[in-house]
Amino acid sequence: MKSTVLLAFLGALLAVSGCIKPEAENMEADILVMTLPDSVLISPPSITNTSVSAFVNFEKLNIKAVSPQFTLTEGASIQPASGTPQDFSKPVTYTVTSEDGHWKKEYRVSLLQNVAPDNFMFENWTVNPDGNYYIPYELVETEHQNIWASGNSGFSLIAPEKRPEAYPTQRSTDASQGTYAAYLETKSTGALGAIVGMPIAAGNLFLGSFDGAKALTAPLEATIFGIPFNKKPLRLTGSYKYVSGGAVTDKTGKPVTPERQDLCDIYAVLFKSSPEKPFLNGANVLTDPSVVGIAQLASGASTAGNGYQPFDLTFNYKSEVNPDDLASFAYKIVVVFSSSKNAAVFEGAVGSKLYIDDVKVVTQ
Repeated sequence: MKSTVLLAFLGALLAVSGCIKPEAENMEADILVMTLPDSVLISPPSITNTSVSAFVNFEKLNIKAVSPQFTLTEGASIQPASGTPQDFSKPVTYTVTSEDGHWKKEYRVSLLQNVAPDNFMFENWTVNPDGNYYIPYELVETEHQNIWASGNSGFSLIAPEKRPEAYPTQRSTDASQGTYAAYLETKSTGALGAIVGMPIAAGNLFLGSFDGAKALTAPLEATIFGIPFNKKPLRLTGSYKYVSGGAVTDKTGKPVTPERQDLCDIYAVLFKSSPEKPFLNGANVLTDPSVVGIAQLASGASTAGNGYQPFDLTFNYKSEVNPDDLASFAYKIVVVFSSSKNAAVFEGAVGSKLYIDDVKVVTQ
């Protein structure tokens, strides 16, 4: 009798265990943290959906043999392997593979020199790894620096295109001097954009990075503003021309009331970063208490004629700049250009065009 009961119990146990499936392997393939020695880092790394960047002290490392450590989503692997030396004189592409092996994601990892550039000619451009859109970069003491970002990767999620000329942020040969200028155009995001309440995408360009993973769910947080700066800015100068696309529409695609013409926006911000708030974003870049100075174009209306016009914007300071903190790169600077001033709330006019060239941050 006892043996019969025992056999029945074992049979039931086997039946139940047969119904229990092994836990599914993780499908995520993300870099969560990049670690470098504190003595090397100037500011915390910025990590987005497709890129990682950090400002470092070149005097304290061999840029051609840097060994960053990566923390990944559970079970994921990375190539090149975490902790192996790499030549970071140009961005290095890392491939993260999910635990289940079915998902891969490429990250461009950049280590940037703490020599703060202050003159931007927009002569250097490349395309993203998929060849979809243009990305400007700077050459600082021969080093390739990806310090400019745009919303192009977000546009690619809503209105995928394969031609760089179809994206809101491009290069143009219509330059005030040199070969190229930055060209920003407000674009329609098509049927999908209208459905999600994002009917337009302005051409924009800013110092910082863009987190494409937040483009649809938290667009204001997708813009990560700021790069370390160790000089007190006095003025923002440059050349621009702007053609308004006409009457502004709102996020439903309807004209705003009262009717108004679209405007461009050009501004710069100096703010003091902290471990709790190392960067600003589209929601707080002009209003956060950490902001100490702002220079902004007073009127973003269409420029007269067909040629470029100069702009010369003075920084207005709300508080004093601490020289010791400035020297240690505790401050960050933001420079922002947009073909539609209120594009952050999806207000603007399709066809608004802004050309930017020969930009300089004049410092003390």
